[in-house]
Parts: sequence; structure tokens; C-alpha cells
Amino acid sequence: MNRRAIWRRLRNERGQATLEAILVVPLVLVPVLFGVVTFGELEHNRLVLDAAAAAGARQAAVDGQDDQAVRDRITLELSDGGLNPATASVSVTPAIAAWGDPITVTVSITSRASIPFLGGWDVPMSSDFTTRSEVTH
Repeated sequence: MNRRAIWRRLRNERGQATLEAILVVPLVLVPVLFGVVTFGELEHNRLVLDAAAAAGARQAAVDGQDDQAVRDRITLELSDGGLNPATASVSVTPAIAAWGDPITVTVSITSRASIPFLGGWDVPMSSDFTTRSEVTH
């Protein structure tokens, strides 16, 4: 074997690219993929909270007060969105509103975000919706 053939064989770098790909995919791309999925789940939870607060405010506007129908409507929206209503905190202010007065419904929950290799953390989320009462008392 001559010197040129030995030098060519030593400089061959085809295996190096394969090795780099094998190292990069699990260490970089997999956590990025899980991060995208986790933040998508958090955004879904935020949208469910927005829908629950809006539905609860609409029910409170029709009833003119904070009653069981408002709580049931919020519970239904949270359940339909895949969230546990037992972990949600709901506040309706004011408890009784005259016609045209604003009613604000706030729904709060804590979601858990976790990404492999990076850890996990609790994310407090809250949504509020304000509408006007449609009932005269």
C-alpha cells in the first residue's frame, strides 16, 4: 500500500457525520420536541381557561349573580377541555349585579410543565372575563 492510499483512508470522514448525528438527535432534538409538545399543552390549558371564564361570565350575566349555574358551567367547560375542575379556583365579582353592571369571572389553575433532561416546574395560569349583567333585580 502506498502512502497516498494510507493518507486517503485516514482522512475519510464519512463515519464522523454519522456519529455526530447519533449524538445530536437524542441530546438536542428530543428535548426540543418535548419542549414544543409541553408548551403546546400549556397553550391548550390557557385556551380552556379562557373558554371557561367566558362561559362562566356569560352565565353570570344571564343570572345576574354568582350561583350554582355559573359554577356548573365553568366545571363543564374545564371538564370538556381535559382539565380537572377540582383543582381550579373560581371567583365571581360582584356576587350580585344590577342591570348593566360589570361582572368579572376569574378562573385559575396550576399546570405542570416538564421537559426530559431539563426538569419540571409548576406554571400558574389565570384567565378572567368581564361582561355586563343582563338581569334587573
